[in-house]
Amino acid sequence: PIWAIGTGHTATPEQAQAVCAAIRATLAELTGDYESWAGFLRAACYNYKCPFDEQVLIYAQRPNATAVLELEKWNRQFGRWVNAGATGIAVIDEAHGKGRLKHYFDITDTHATRISRPVPIWTMEPAYTEPVIETLEAIFGTLAEKDNLPDAILSASRNAVADNMQDYLRDLLDCRDGSMLEELDALNVEVTYRRALESSVAYMLMTRLSLPAMVYILPEDFEGIYSFDTPSTINTLGIATSDIAEMGLREISRTVMQAQREQFLKDLKAILQTELQNSSYPQTISQPQPAGSVDDDVLGFLRALQEEGEES
Repeated sequence: PIWAIGTGHTATPEQAQAVCAAIRATLAELTGDYESWAGFLRAACYNYKCPFDEQVLIYAQRPNATAVLELEKWNRQFGRWVNAGATGIAVIDEAHGKGRLKHYFDITDTHATRISRPVPIWTMEPAYTEPVIETLEAIFGTLAEKDNLPDAILSASRNAVADNMQDYLRDLLDCRDGSMLEELDALNVEVTYRRALESSVAYMLMTRLSLPAMVYILPEDFEGIYSFDTPSTINTLGIATSDIAEMGLREISRTVMQAQREQFLKDLKAILQTELQNSSYPQTISQPQPAGSVDDDVLGFLRALQEEGEES
């Protein structure tokens, strides 16, 4: 049987064939024009932890999905339940053998419960620009331009592609028969591949960082993608784009979430210090409080914050 992992139901052979057909149909359209490829990149950048084949199927079924997990993981990791009647996103389950499916559900398919935990979906803010640029340089090496975030991303993408494309290039050279790339010599294949990868990786990073990617990466920057016109060549372009972009987005995610935590603690400290200054604790707490009481703990915590502020 072909199991629909994540739903508790068994998938039929027809359902499995439909998933395979969806991959083929979506792949055939991805590099047909600028809008299709850019649309895929805009979707993939939110599900960057998924492999390319899953990103294709997510895009085909739910292009606006921003955070997908299997049903059990929504339940166990975040205490969220999948809505009744929600339709899962079917993808091929490579981990459990050939011919098996699993189903993802987007966060919009779920609802919170009394035991829910926050889902770490990060959002870029202008205040995080400097640490993000520093992260890009730490991952991908010295950036030729980094006066602003778009320039830093473009430079980082060039570095990332230069450092990582050779293994993917060998695969492309071996599978280009029957594509438009077959007509090019090895040097021009490399040039075409490099430019397509640089533009694609930068587009994903910019989009996930809330920048208008279409302002900085123009349709002519994607001219080379039309030569990737067979399933094998499209896979080689997509897999490399997905893998390289993931390298950057995973580290950027850590940087942004750390910055968010620091900002939260800074704001909390300011609020508590204000509360301490306006507090009537010293006047109202005249009797000794039992050790470990709420008043004692709160007052001690607030005073410790105040003392820390005075020392700094």
